[in-house]
Amino acid sequence: MTLWRLEVTRLIRSYRIWILVGIFGFFGVLGPLTARFLPEIVDRLGGGAEITVPDATPELAMAQYLGNALQLGLLAIAFVAALALAFDAKPEMAAFLRTRATIPQILTPRYVLNMAASAGSFLLASAVAFVVTAVMIDVPNVGGTIVGSMLVGLYICFAIALTGLFASVVRGVPGTALLTIGALILLSIVGLLPAVGPWLPSDLVGSYDALIAGGDFVYWRAVATALVLSGAAIAVSVHRMEHREV
Repeated sequence: MTLWRLEVTRLIRSYRIWILVGIFGFFGVLGPLTARFLPEIVDRLGGGAEITVPDATPELAMAQYLGNALQLGLLAIAFVAALALAFDAKPEMAAFLRTRATIPQILTPRYVLNMAASAGSFLLASAVAFVVTAVMIDVPNVGGTIVGSMLVGLYICFAIALTGLFASVVRGVPGTALLTIGALILLSIVGLLPAVGPWLPSDLVGSYDALIAGGDFVYWRAVATALVLSGAAIAVSVHRMEHREV
């Protein structure tokens, strides 16, 4: 069995791919439904108090999907990627793999397939959210949805590259995943600075709502930074793992 086939089997049989599809798919349905029925929900739970809620719009429905999905989705992605990339957490498995393949041969299928599974799950659920929104409310901006989804997919790939970097720093799966989440939160906070924000990969998340709302594409800097930092993180992780003592 090749390392590529092994990783595909691991993603399927360990239910990791289904966890990602399930989380994003759930919010792909829930987001538009929440936006559509929010006035009724508030009216039933408001206890007679007058509460103003925004009208249901396609933009609001897609924003609900993104906001809810990424909160839990990124945590799941970090742990799923850490399980694959922090293979040194199990010394016996690490020794077995290292004596039969090089570090690039070990890591390449793990990076590629986990990026494809994670970003693909988000894109699939985004399509679900689009269809549910179109049926329940109105058709969202098609071009904005496609481009915005691809940019968020790039951000997810960056998050996995970051996971690989931390996997080369610490050996444990929980530590790798939590460091990744912490770094992503820190980048989001730094991104609040007007001079820095447009250059950070975290700006790609905001592109989703903005482009669906009809905004202009102004994310070239964030795209370039995400690509460069992802490549650098992967290169550093490979170098560090090649020189790590098991």
